[in-house]
Amino acid sequence: MNELKFPNKFLFGTAVASYQVEGGIYNNDWTIWENKSNSVCVEPCNEACKHYELLDQDIELLKELGIKAFRFSIEWSRVEPTEGIYDTDAINHYVEKAKKLIANDITPIITFHHFTTPEWLYKKDSWLNPNADNYFDSYVQKLMQNLPNEIEFFNTINEPGIFAFFGYFSTNKFPPGIANETKFIQASENIMSAHKKALKTIKKYNQNAKVGMTHALQEWEDDDNNKLKEYLKYHLEDKFLDASIDDDFIGLQTYTIVRYPKNIFLKIFNSLLLNIGFIRKFILPRIIQIFAGRNGAITSETRTTKMGYEYRPEAVLYNLRRLNNIFPDKEIFITENGIATDNDDERIEFVTTVLKDVHRFQAEHNNVIGYLYWSLLDNFEWDLGYQMNFGLVEVNKETYERIPHKSASWFGNISSSNILSIN
Repeated sequence: MNELKFPNKFLFGTAVASYQVEGGIYNNDWTIWENKSNSVCVEPCNEACKHYELLDQDIELLKELGIKAFRFSIEWSRVEPTEGIYDTDAINHYVEKAKKLIANDITPIITFHHFTTPEWLYKKDSWLNPNADNYFDSYVQKLMQNLPNEIEFFNTINEPGIFAFFGYFSTNKFPPGIANETKFIQASENIMSAHKKALKTIKKYNQNAKVGMTHALQEWEDDDNNKLKEYLKYHLEDKFLDASIDDDFIGLQTYTIVRYPKNIFLKIFNSLLLNIGFIRKFILPRIIQIFAGRNGAITSETRTTKMGYEYRPEAVLYNLRRLNNIFPDKEIFITENGIATDNDDERIEFVTTVLKDVHRFQAEHNNVIGYLYWSLLDNFEWDLGYQMNFGLVEVNKETYERIPHKSASWFGNISSSNILSIN
């Protein structure tokens, strides 16, 4: 058996998002979205995994497993349930959460926005509101006045390209469900502005903070000059990467490759979509919705994950190289990566392949902060409900009992030792 040793400072951990695990959140845009009469969601979130009330149990579980880092998001709608009015108990919960992790030698990584927006801002046009960046900055400032200065790593906004694209260029994925190119671009600009303001605010209150956005990056077929592919790549990823120019690190979140059909007629049609005004305005959003899912070109021979997209652990190495070319002087933090599967051995296989690639890249460049597996718990996967099990730990939906898979102790051993053992 061979052992791949990672640097002692390399962080291995897991991640969760507030809405997906906490439960009892009923005052944000997702609550409204999933409970509409014509909802596209499989089911509502409701009590999720009760992570909010079972926090101490989950921290103890992290400690028992040997997991040394934990990324979690703060729920804006809990902290500021009414515009300008903050909930002290909610703030204290997240402050104590960070302190408890630190006390147990688990590195906390804070995310301020992970897809969900308070109901009061939703009613004011969400990220189309011209003051959305200031609202977000005020919320971040309030938290920074309370969070312990020992926290080093902060994510302002999670996967801005995903929630902007799914929410403002698609009617059937994320709230608010607007398929309009102009509004999508406007919302994107406001999101990027919010990130830049929050970055300055975080560093104002914590001079030792390392701050970045987390970016959902796909592997792309670079030899494919399909114009629609290039359009999607820019609006989903590249422009948000440009907004990270002043970040301390780049948060990388990648799961698969996107392949587009090699069809000359589709390429000609895609050119018409982008170059003829009437078609671009009225037809493009409807075509875009086809690609607002999570799948590339899938054939009967393609190995897929439970999410339906291509099994592609190699996508991580592709994007490490891509980011290193774009930002040669920045650190990279793999803040999410994982697999939804009913086969725990497949989870171990997937992560092993990823970590072998990461180890090789790290040996060459020495600029990767760490790797966070998504996710600690089986949780609410947005419009797909509870069908997708990414977790190292199963959650009994009736009793909320935590049932660790074999992969939980396997990954915990890697986290505690910084050693990947391979056959």
